[in-house]
Amino acid sequence: MEKVEVRFLPQNKTVDAVLGSCLMQVAREAYIDIESSCSGKGTCGKCVVQHVDGVAEEPHHDEIRHISADNLARGMRLACRSKVTGRAEYHVPQGAGKKHRILSEGLMPRFTLNPNITKEYLELEKPKLEDSLDDVSRIERALKLNFSGKLPLALLQQIPGVLRSGGFKATIVLADEEVIGIEPGDTTALCYGAAVDIGTTTVVVSLVNLVTGGELAACTMINPQKNHGLDVLSRIQHVREHPDGLGELSRMARECIDALIGEACHEAEVERESIYEMTVAANSTMMHFFLGVDPSGIGKSPYVPAFTRGVEVPARELGLGISPFGVVYCLPSVSGYIGADIVAGILSAELAGKDERALFIDIGTNGEIAFSSKEKICSCSCAAGPALEGMNISCGMRAADGAIEKVFIDGDVEVRTIGGKAAAGLCGSGVIDAVGELVKAGIVLPSGRFVKLEPGNAPPWAHRLQNGGGPASFILSAGKNGHGPIAITQKDIRQVQLAKGAILSGILALLGKLGIGMRDIDRVYIAGAFGFHVRMESLARMGVLPHELLGRVTLIGNSSKSGAILCLLSKEKRAEAARIARKIEYTELSCFPDYDKLFTECLSFAGV
Repeated sequence: MEKVEVRFLPQNKTVDAVLGSCLMQVAREAYIDIESSCSGKGTCGKCVVQHVDGVAEEPHHDEIRHISADNLARGMRLACRSKVTGRAEYHVPQGAGKKHRILSEGLMPRFTLNPNITKEYLELEKPKLEDSLDDVSRIERALKLNFSGKLPLALLQQIPGVLRSGGFKATIVLADEEVIGIEPGDTTALCYGAAVDIGTTTVVVSLVNLVTGGELAACTMINPQKNHGLDVLSRIQHVREHPDGLGELSRMARECIDALIGEACHEAEVERESIYEMTVAANSTMMHFFLGVDPSGIGKSPYVPAFTRGVEVPARELGLGISPFGVVYCLPSVSGYIGADIVAGILSAELAGKDERALFIDIGTNGEIAFSSKEKICSCSCAAGPALEGMNISCGMRAADGAIEKVFIDGDVEVRTIGGKAAAGLCGSGVIDAVGELVKAGIVLPSGRFVKLEPGNAPPWAHRLQNGGGPASFILSAGKNGHGPIAITQKDIRQVQLAKGAILSGILALLGKLGIGMRDIDRVYIAGAFGFHVRMESLARMGVLPHELLGRVTLIGNSSKSGAILCLLSKEKRAEAARIARKIEYTELSCFPDYDKLFTECLSFAGV
């Protein structure tokens, strides 16, 4: 196979690419971040690159549809529709170096510090003729423990050298009172752990001091797997269609986490080798990818995962750069679509056994809903899709500088962007705010269609509404500094309707199965960035949440990360997470009587 050099700017990265290969695939293999919400199908038009050196191909019909004639003439192409035809250089105009706003804070309840990892400093008596006890037994005697033959070979090989080089003064590292490591001298003050939240869209790593319980750093990154689909089903499909798809997605997850560990260690001035344990919370598919386990069973009926129990794995088996005898604990999940992230959230909100009837809602690409009372926890999952996170939206973007996050329609339109920059697109909270305001102003009807203005009826926003002779849309911002008009289209409204319908129907189906109504709910806990950055009144106008529940809402932030930290710092909380996972009952919505009818009714912006 003949290869040629392809260079990406501004990353200034050169790779050898096979002639005839897809440019998008070449970029992904080189870890160049190119936005694509359609998984390379040519339908979203967001993977725009500029051919700055070499000969650009004739434009594909998908490129003609998404890129203006002037920009095509300037070498603009879609990466998913471009082939490597020779040595070339491309500029990636979107996202290079852009800092995204990712929520890393979450509710943290009170707990007793009792980490799984502890250290004991020992000053052992040196062997002599009258006390010739072997090294291992000497450590057992000092710790008053019995190893029972459960000593890792690597540790056994280290013991004699460490003891003698340190004058028989050494620190023993224990995991739940089992010896896993030995270090020369007194290193008891250097004891750290990492709590990890792997989301479909974002990844968060928190560095924690296991001695004090304090969080030292929290670092975040967009999940690099997004290049193979914005939702878990698209990524599972990638595994089915590509021989090394599972290995590729697994490597992406681990390399992302390893990079964030390095960033957190640099920020906190901590050595990687002093991290002895990681706890991981994630949805079921992401957890499978992280461990390199095939998640294909989750992608089709009856949606069965390979495992749901908590799993402990040596960090070295996952290629993670922490202590050579570090361990990784993955929190338990419930089913294919109620993962360890939801178990972690319910743990951090302390809902298990709480004397209140509460709804727990985690809205992301997937929407998970749980009802908890003192007696039971029942759950369901709905496919909300990425629209509420700003994806699959014509002018959608991640939450970064220039993203419209708030919209006000009072006569005319006012928008507010992240960082106060020129409007470049709509992030998730901006999408919800925009639709909520359009519904409030009567611009979008309960059916989801744009209103048709009567002749002579010209409200201040009338010039923004394009509703005749082409695709209907509403212009929110004229755009400037190189950005075109930012508009929300009829197709975008439909995407939001589908997400809203999925969430509301999930809530109503779950409550219907339990024989209770909205009036019976004492408190609503909303997890994740969704609730943190959006106005509650916009949710009510859209009908994502019924008006009567708004006064009972508590925002708990990134509860998945909080739950992972709890399991890192408290053996009791870790045991409680296992009990919660066993307690949660899961309902498959497709089995709920007349669910299709309920879902259709929930699409209306007038509510149910």
